Amino acid sequence: MLYVLAYPEGREALVRFPYEIGIVVPMAYPSLLKTDENASEYIYEIASDPFFDILEVGVIGDGEWSRVEERLKVLPRRPSFILALQAEILLRGANPSSTSEDERRRAEELFVREAERACNRGFRAVALCTGPNVPESERRRALEAFAKTLGAVAEAAGKCGMQVYVETFDTDVDKKRLLGRIEDAARLVEEVRGSHPNVSILWDLSHAPLLGETPEDLKPYSSLIGHVHIGAAKRVEGRLYDWHPGFYRPGSVNDERDVARLLAVLEEMGYRGAISFEVKPEEGQDVREVLGASKEALVRAYRLHVEGGLGR
Repeated sequence: MLYVLAYPEGREALVRFPYEIGIVVPMAYPSLLKTDENASEYIYEIASDPFFDILEVGVIGDGEWSRVEERLKVLPRRPSFILALQAEILLRGANPSSTSEDERRRAEELFVREAERACNRGFRAVALCTGPNVPESERRRALEAFAKTLGAVAEAAGKCGMQVYVETFDTDVDKKRLLGRIEDAARLVEEVRGSHPNVSILWDLSHAPLLGETPEDLKPYSSLIGHVHIGAAKRVEGRLYDWHPGFYRPGSVNDERDVARLLAVLEEMGYRGAISFEVKPEEGQDVREVLGASKEALVRAYRLHVEGGLGR
């Protein structure tokens, strides 16, 4: 829970931040992108911080999850959890949009199994993305394949009331995923929603520079946005990368002005979802510095927004 001291129209006011705040745990602790070892320790560190309401976590085995549960028992407040399957796709090669049915089915079986396990653990949502981009001649088949996988995951998640978020990435710059721009994701999500209303879009502010998008591009799709990530793209020697550096780091493209602009758009849209930080320590950087800078950026952004500054 976050309150910000601001001065709208010159009047002092203590204003409550309107959205739940989350964090992508495996990005804050990058070793978790490769293994679930020490997941209980890192999750406990984040869960102990009252700033965060939601923890997005990757695949965690039952043994380590039991340790997570034990550590959470001592906390006065338990956070909510989202299962983040993106690393299974981006790092380990599971391809939910493969035009090879055998490959697509292997990914589907993995995701459905993990969604069912997340259901049993009381998670609130599961997030995933598409596989790599393909030549235009294969695009329709790849999108149909992803819709099929997404439907199966949504079916499993819906049995316990979990939401499913489809995250968009760049299509030709760094991650080079099948689904990128918001209008393309919206068409696919609307199609799948005909049978699975628990599916929506996860839009990431740090991906916007790589896609040539701005927060204003979300406005026509307000009913389809289920979750939002905030963070920064990285510019190195004139090129953009999806590296999620902390705010205010050298080369970080996004700052509190961009976050304020996003907050203004979300308010106009009537957004009622949550906002999660996706930030990663750079070499030699302590995670506490990254988290501190993230909190500072959000406080500054919300103050700008409330005071009618750059956020409007």
